[in-house]
Amino acid sequence: MRTIHHVVEIKAPREEVYTALTTGKGLASWWTTQVNAATEVGGTTTFTFSGDFNPGMRITELTPPEAVRWQCVTGHEPWTNNTFDFELAPTDTGTRLRFWQHYALELPDDQYGIYNYNWGYYLDSLRMSCETGTGKPMDPNGES
Repeated sequence: MRTIHHVVEIKAPREEVYTALTTGKGLASWWTTQVNAATEVGGTTTFTFSGDFNPGMRITELTPPEAVRWQCVTGHEPWTNNTFDFELAPTDTGTRLRFWQHYALELPDDQYGIYNYNWGYYLDSLRMSCETGTGKPMDPNGES
């Protein structure tokens, strides 16, 4: 199966990046403004975007401030059973984020391209949120 992989340099402490990946306020600052966040391993965080893209991610690992892992369990059929890994390493200027999305099902090439592009956009939004306090999350209500 295919994997999407991104590496992002973030000029912020990894504790701050970890918080952006593990709290409702943090997730809403960069991915989508409508989040119902679980805070413990085994819990499911739900993200509201639009249409049939509203993934529910079961938290499978929380290792502060080093790693966050999810498994998609609901809300978007092409992602069902996919796993998502966020690994955070300290650098001289902040944090190196390594991200992987491991696919459970083969998809058409164009779908991978779309998902890869979108992850690049939203991981840059995460970087912006951590560095400046303002990301560019999706607002399902269309508000600015």
